[in-house]
Amino acid sequence: MRPKINTKFDNGTIGAVAPLAVGLLGLLASAVGVAETFVLNTPYSIKSVNDAKKLGLVDSIDNHRLYKTITEFYDEAGEGTELYVMGIPKTSKLSDFFKAGVQDFSPAENLLNAANGDIRGLITSFDPDVSVVSTVTGGMDADVLEAANAAQLLFENYSAKKYAPFFTILEGYNFSGSKVELTDLTTYEYDSVGILIGDTETRTGTTASKGSAIGVIGGRIARSYVRENIGKLRNGALSATELFINDTPVENYDTEALYDKGYITFVTHQGRAGYYFIDDPLACTEDNDYHYLSRRRTINEAYRLAYQANLDYLLDEVPVNADGTINAAYAKSIEQAVESKIIATIGDDLQNIDGDYGVKCFVDASQKIVQNSKLSEVVRIRPWGYNRWIDVLVGYEIQN
Repeated sequence: MRPKINTKFDNGTIGAVAPLAVGLLGLLASAVGVAETFVLNTPYSIKSVNDAKKLGLVDSIDNHRLYKTITEFYDEAGEGTELYVMGIPKTSKLSDFFKAGVQDFSPAENLLNAANGDIRGLITSFDPDVSVVSTVTGGMDADVLEAANAAQLLFENYSAKKYAPFFTILEGYNFSGSKVELTDLTTYEYDSVGILIGDTETRTGTTASKGSAIGVIGGRIARSYVRENIGKLRNGALSATELFINDTPVENYDTEALYDKGYITFVTHQGRAGYYFIDDPLACTEDNDYHYLSRRRTINEAYRLAYQANLDYLLDEVPVNADGTINAAYAKSIEQAVESKIIATIGDDLQNIDGDYGVKCFVDASQKIVQNSKLSEVVRIRPWGYNRWIDVLVGYEIQN
């Protein structure tokens, strides 16, 4: 086994615009190729709707969903935001996006590799042809959960191999409309995968939609700091002026029932115009440290940066004491390097309380590095709290 750095996520420790690439997303979309300008299974980088049009992507029968997703992404994120796009044959199932099949890599991994691992999140726009049969189980296309499982496995393998963790947002494709039948995502452990229900188009009509407003969520993620909840009211309403759950306007549907089962969806707030995301849950148990996208995004950045800081020390000669343990000053230098790297890079996403950013790296100097050539360290960052429930007591008071 060659010398390398092994970085893992720790879980269970917290109890229950970015100038960097922290908002860089990749879009995997069912599509029809356009001559030589838009070739399927080929990654493209765009920064505007006009860039998409140059690829031959227009609001056509073949690529309406893809074009819709891109336009809604830029309506939310703004022109100039980079987005990687890859078209997938419409004969592919959603889970095929994340499976290698006859190729060495899955389409998702190919897209991640095209950006040299800089992509922080994948979003999907699924629009198959009639050859792909949608079987509804648990209130939505049964393949959605298969895709979630495949995306989670890819996340785990890619993080271990490339040190470039990411998240995935899927559509709750072909949602039956029944909140009772819907599968409860809080019973799964897909802590890098979220599933969105709700779209800017209705289920019936000229452009009948079985998918979700994936461009809207992608755009909001791309423009937000990693620490921020995509439903944060201070960041304003979404750009979308109409949102539906199947044929029902969001304001007339019990979206709280969808949220209680772990889905990302939309909501309106009394006294505020427009639509908002209800929250940012991922498809895992509520006691998982990474149950929320904002926590997943933040820890993913810390993971990447801890790796980069430690890379400078790989195969480094280590000064040791007479008993073979690590020199304390050397251990301290690694701790400082890791902490400084994280603070300098994502300081705006950390809590700066009188100079304390809540980043701690610990290298146990008692390790016998001479015997096994293995150095272990622990990196912790202090999580943000979020006002999910605010209790207010209002009453009268008189002065006697």
